[in-house]
Amino acid sequence: NCKGDRKQRKTCEACKGTGCAPIDLHGLWAPSPGFLVCGGPSLNNIPKEKLRERGIVSLAVNNSAGHVPVTAWVFGDPQSKFHHGIHLDPKCLTFAPTGKLRKRIYVKTPEGKFRATDVRVMDCPGVFGFSRSTYFNKNTFLTDPSAHWGPGGKMPNREFSLLDTMLLGLRLMHYLGCPRVYMLGVDFNMTTEQPYAFGQKKGGRNGRYAKTNILLKELRPIFENDGFFVYNCNPDSKCEAFDYVPFEQAFLDCKGGVPPEPFDLSEWYEKTIAEKHIAENPALMTPEEVHNHLVKK
Repeated sequence: NCKGDRKQRKTCEACKGTGCAPIDLHGLWAPSPGFLVCGGPSLNNIPKEKLRERGIVSLAVNNSAGHVPVTAWVFGDPQSKFHHGIHLDPKCLTFAPTGKLRKRIYVKTPEGKFRATDVRVMDCPGVFGFSRSTYFNKNTFLTDPSAHWGPGGKMPNREFSLLDTMLLGLRLMHYLGCPRVYMLGVDFNMTTEQPYAFGQKKGGRNGRYAKTNILLKELRPIFENDGFFVYNCNPDSKCEAFDYVPFEQAFLDCKGGVPPEPFDLSEWYEKTIAEKHIAENPALMTPEEVHNHLVKK
């Protein structure tokens, strides 16, 4: 932690004003593909509990992290809009904009009443801050030190204004090393009757999704040129930027070489048995062979 006061922190090159030491998580999940979970109603059409299985990594956007079991989540709006159970869950990594780290979270009591707390985002377990920017450049989207979340703020000569946390999710999954990302709950078709997969009132904002669609279409060739491929698991999505892949196919890809539970743990401590079997078949298995032989067996 940077021990300086607020004025000193603002000029500190190490902590970038956060008061926290930098941590490099680049490639943390590589080379595993993963799921990007958003909050559209189609999220309820998949077997959500399968995301709890070993081998599956996932990053959720906003309160969808409280609706589906995920490995990590990211938020962009004020931290007070997101359920305290997500903030306080030590099993779920939190990626928070650095400007939100010192903000206090809210709780919702069993009586349905909201209360402010003396718990800051940075006091919660598993929290990592990141820098974000309201500047958008498709060519540097994957490489700029700050994550782009749309053309907004004081960005000059922008065609339109838009800030979308989903863009932060895509940048983070690339940073974490996922070569393939499968999107869940990306509908781009909000209705007033059921705007989200979970209970929440909201007016339709499909014009906003049309803008995101434009940015994603611009980003797709940049992504694929970098070996980063994005797919959509909703066949009825209005998001036109990425190809459709069924959830079960995506799940098998994300599962990789991790077999279903319970694991067969017998004989692993008996070294002579393994040595005998390897001597009989010394060829090294490739990652593809591990996946095909163990997962589909």
